[in-house]
Amino acid sequence: MRTKFGWRLLALLAVLAFVFAACTDDDGATTTTGASTTSEATTTTGGEVTTTTGGETTTTVPPAEGFTYKTGIFQDITTNNYWAYLDPQSTVWNAYVLGATKPALFVIDLPGMEVDNDLAASADYGAASDNGDGTWSVSVPMRQDTTWSDGTPITAADVKFTAETVRDFCLGGNWVGSFQWETRERADEATGATCLPWETSAPTLDADGNPLLGLIAVDAVSDYEVMFTWNAQPGLAIWPHGPGLGPVMSMGFWGATVEEARASEDPAEVLYGADGAADVSGGPMIFATWEPGAFAQTTANTTYYDIGREITSGGVTYTTGPFASDQTYSIYSDQSAAVLALKAGEVDYLYNSLGLQRGLLDQITGDENLTPVLNATNGFRYLAFNMRKDPMAREGFRDALELMIDKEYITGSVLQGVAYPLYNTLPEGNATWFNAERAEGYAASINALELETRYDGTPFAVDEAETPDDPSDDVPYTATGTEARLHAAVMALMADGFSWPEGQAPDFRDNAIVPGNGILLDGAPMTEELTILAPGPGYDPLRATFSLFVAQALKDLGFNATAYPTDFNVLVNSVFVPTEEGTLDFDMYMLGWSLGSPALPTYHESFFAGKNDTLVNDGNNNMGFNDPAFNALVEEFNAATTFEEAYDIMWQMEDILFNLKPYIVLFDTGIIEAYRSASITYPFTETLSGIQFGNGMSALVMAAE
Repeated sequence: MRTKFGWRLLALLAVLAFVFAACTDDDGATTTTGASTTSEATTTTGGEVTTTTGGETTTTVPPAEGFTYKTGIFQDITTNNYWAYLDPQSTVWNAYVLGATKPALFVIDLPGMEVDNDLAASADYGAASDNGDGTWSVSVPMRQDTTWSDGTPITAADVKFTAETVRDFCLGGNWVGSFQWETRERADEATGATCLPWETSAPTLDADGNPLLGLIAVDAVSDYEVMFTWNAQPGLAIWPHGPGLGPVMSMGFWGATVEEARASEDPAEVLYGADGAADVSGGPMIFATWEPGAFAQTTANTTYYDIGREITSGGVTYTTGPFASDQTYSIYSDQSAAVLALKAGEVDYLYNSLGLQRGLLDQITGDENLTPVLNATNGFRYLAFNMRKDPMAREGFRDALELMIDKEYITGSVLQGVAYPLYNTLPEGNATWFNAERAEGYAASINALELETRYDGTPFAVDEAETPDDPSDDVPYTATGTEARLHAAVMALMADGFSWPEGQAPDFRDNAIVPGNGILLDGAPMTEELTILAPGPGYDPLRATFSLFVAQALKDLGFNATAYPTDFNVLVNSVFVPTEEGTLDFDMYMLGWSLGSPALPTYHESFFAGKNDTLVNDGNNNMGFNDPAFNALVEEFNAATTFEEAYDIMWQMEDILFNLKPYIVLFDTGIIEAYRSASITYPFTETLSGIQFGNGMSALVMAAE
C-alpha cells in the first residue's frame, strides 16, 4: 500500500479494539522476496506501466474496473474538504474517506515502511545542499506522467501553491508538520490580528537569538522540478519527512477559492468552509458522494498514473490498482450490527482504528466466509490537561493524578487484560525507535514506589502491641502499592500549593483509601467541578471505564470531579476548536492518536511544541504546554542528521513528557479486524496498526476468485 498522505496524518483514534495477539497473513496474492526493495523509477509506454524494482524491470497491464468495495464505519465524516480534514476536522473517519485522494512527492510503502517516490521522479530524495549564505536547498525532479483526475498535469506549481497557501493562511494542525515554514511573529495584540503577512513579520528567535528552523522558500524551478529552501540545514525529521511527504493540492481546482478566501477577514475559515465535493484527485480514489448520517462513496480514479505499478515492500510484492470501481462507507451504530452486516455480505470490511471487540471474535472465527486479522498498533490512548487553568496548570496536580490512576489494576483486573498500560508515548510496536529500558523505568517509578514516611513526615508503623498512646513500641514498615502512591500523591499536591483542613487530608487505613475533604489551593477552597470528557461506553467502553476511575481518583484526593460521556465528534470540537472568544475551556479529556509513519516519528513537535499551540497557529498542542527545554529539543531533533542523534533526542523529549505530564498516557490495545474473504482479498494483512492504517487498502483490494 502506498499512502497518499505520506503518513504525516495524525488522525484521532476511534477506540473499540480489545486485544493484542499474533499476526495472521493472507496468502492469496502475496509474493515474498528475499529482501525489501523500493521502486526507483516509473515510465508509461503505450498503455503499459514499466516499473524498475530492485534492479529488475517488470511490465504489467493496468487493471480494469471491477467490483464495489463495501465497507462500514462507525461515525459519519464531517467534511468533504481535504484542507479542513488535515486541520480542524482531523478525525480518523475523514481520513478513511479522503486519505486516498491526494498525491505527494514521496510516500511510505507498506508493509515495510520504506520511503518511495510518488510525484518525484525517483525514490532518491537526496540531501539539502549548503547555499553558502546560511540557507540550505534541495531540488526534486518530478515525473512528467502524473495527472489530476480531470486530466490536467500535476506540476511543481501545485506543490508551490499548496506550501504557500499553508504559509499565507497560517494553516495549522497537520499542515504545520508537512510544510513547516520559518516561525514568525504574526500576531498583533493591539489590532487583534493573528495572521499577519509572513514576508514582513519578524522571525521568532531561539534562546541563542537564531530563527527557528523552517522553510523560507518553495520555488517551481520548472514545470517538473520543485526546490525547497530552509534557513538552516534540515534534519531527517524535516527532509524528506516534512514537505517531501506533504499532500499536494490542485491549484487549478482550488486557486479561485484561495484567492476569494485571501480577500476575507479569516482566510483559513473560508478555505476550510468551502465545498470539496467536486475536488480533483491525484490518488487512486475520487470523492463522489456523501449522504450525511447514512453513507459516503468514492469512485476509482481510472486515470490514476500508478495503476499497474509493481511495488516490493517488507518482503511482499504487489500491484497497484484501484481494482474496485467504487467504494461505499456505510455508517453503523454499533459493532454488533456491523458484524451481522459483515456476515450477511452487506459489507466486505469494517473500519475502526483499534478494531473489533473481543466478544465478537467468536462470530468471525466461526464463519468460513470471514477472516480475522490481528496486528500490533502504532498509537496510544491518553488523558490531556488544559494547562491554561488551575488546577491542571499545577505540576503537582498532574503528578498526583498519575500516581492515583492504577493502570495495572484497571487494564489487568477491570478490563481483564484486553488492554495494556502505557507510561510513554512511543509505542512498543515501533521496535526501531522503542527504548524498553527507559519505558520500564517510567513504569517502575510509579508501580515499584516505596516510602518510609507518610506525607506528614512521620514513619509508617504498625501498633502491634495495640498501645495507641505509646508509639515507642510501634513497628516501622515500608509502604508500597496503593498506600505509597496515595501518600506520594498527597506530597506532590502539598508541594504545589494544595492543602486540606486539619484532619481532612486523604489517608490509607484498613487497606483502603479514606477520601480527602475540603481541598484548598493557595488557601482558597476548591469547590468548582472538574470535568473529564471521554467517549461514552457505546462508542469506546475502554476509555469510558478509565474516565470513571480518573474521576474517582480525583474524588479520593478531595476534588469535585465528574466524568462525562461525550459524542466523539462533539468531544473533538470541544477540545480542539476554540470558542468565538478564542479560548479552549475544557478541563481534561480522553482521546487517542494514531501516530503516522513509524519510520521517523515526528509527532512530538506536533503535539507538544509551544509553537504549535492551538490558540497560536491551530496546531495540535491544545493543552497550552510550553516548556523551553522541550521546545529546544524539538529544534535539535529537526536538525538531527543521523538516526543515533535523533533517537537520543527523542527519548530526552520522552523524559520531559513523563516528568511534566501534559498527557498522562493510559493504555493501548492490539487491533482485531475482519474482512469478508469470500468476497475480497488483500495482498498482505500483516502490517503495523492493521488494514485500517493503510486506509483500508482501497487501491489494493481485489475481488476474491
